[in-house]
Amino acid sequence: MSSEIKKIEEHIIVENLPINIVEDATYSISQNNPNSYTHGFFKYPCKFIPEIPRWAIKKYAKKNALVFDPFSGSGTTLLEAQLQGYDAFGTEIDPIAKKIIQTKTQKYIEEDLKKIDIVYNQILMTFDDEHDQTKVFIPKIKNLEHWFNKENAHILGKIRTIIDEVENVKVKSFLEIVMLSIIKSVSNADDTSPKPYVSSKIVKIPPNALDRFKTTFVRYRKMLQEYFEKQVTNEVKIVEGDALNTKTKFLADLAVTSPPYINAFDYPRTLRLENLWMETQTEESILESKGQYVGTERFSLKDEKEKDLDILELSETLKEKFELIKEIDEKRAYVVKKFFEDMKRNMLNVNDHLINEGHYVIVIGNSVIRKNLIESWSILKDIAPYTGFSFVEHFSYNIKNPYIRIPRSGRGGEIKKDHIIVLKKNS
Repeated sequence: MSSEIKKIEEHIIVENLPINIVEDATYSISQNNPNSYTHGFFKYPCKFIPEIPRWAIKKYAKKNALVFDPFSGSGTTLLEAQLQGYDAFGTEIDPIAKKIIQTKTQKYIEEDLKKIDIVYNQILMTFDDEHDQTKVFIPKIKNLEHWFNKENAHILGKIRTIIDEVENVKVKSFLEIVMLSIIKSVSNADDTSPKPYVSSKIVKIPPNALDRFKTTFVRYRKMLQEYFEKQVTNEVKIVEGDALNTKTKFLADLAVTSPPYINAFDYPRTLRLENLWMETQTEESILESKGQYVGTERFSLKDEKEKDLDILELSETLKEKFELIKEIDEKRAYVVKKFFEDMKRNMLNVNDHLINEGHYVIVIGNSVIRKNLIESWSILKDIAPYTGFSFVEHFSYNIKNPYIRIPRSGRGGEIKKDHIIVLKKNS
């Protein structure tokens, strides 16, 4: 790969990030295929590119290091660590995300791949048999006919039934991810919105679910073959607890993560249809789970106002933004305050799970809350010394394909680049 660097309009154009970063620089990374191996499984919201954990691992992970990701999401950091020859631990609270991580990182043998192809062909033959009596699974989705036309609901239900009968865990999880990856596209839900809704203005004609299942299987099967041929040996494990309280005891050498944005994303609602089809959530549990996410709006303002404001004393910038937003929208001001309280808890938690002088690499975008720019990375830099970390370096990169990073009625702002802040645990 070429290491040649060209600077255009204050953006440094690179194919791969250099080990020695220009402080505060903005990079444009011109990689042709960021979705190599199994990175391309499932279009997960707000997923960051593998180049970031790849850079962090090359720069900060020594031989036999353990890598930790407290906000694992779809497992980009965990998979990249495994591909680079490191064991990786992560925490994650969304059940669909856990399924994606498992499927991306489990070590397949040749027999698994053969069985995957056999079951896939069995699925196709079932649809070719006009006398087939396979029972069709019906998900507990309110107003199912509103979300799916009759044909696609039938196809998905039959595929789900066949997959349920597969005993091989790795084969089953792979086919589940293929199915999960097509659910939104074959629904009546608008394709451009992150949160599923059926537009009354633009009537969507969904593609045939079986055709979409076939094309997705072929694409994922090629990625899986590439991953299989890599013959990974390192372990990836989802450990007990979450990003604020990891209960499993271990000491990692490096943590790399991308936490949620402030007030930016409703993960439970976005993954609602997938969770309901897999029965990993119910309509009721989805609502209940919203309050568990860092950056959530789902909390009692009355209860929050009774808590202290100590977090504001750790950052003059945060204090100033809190007061400005509070004059316009009190609830949003407390959303911001709560977010950084949670991130402080996260930083303390990660510190407890790092070796002395271990590094914490955080990838985060800025947000615009009620027309106030919140430079999240800068506020985290202010908070870092109070959590046992010292600042090392900062840079940013342009988001080339900002899937789901779209304007949010003036409340969140379009996020066009991510910031990377590197912290070091004090010895």
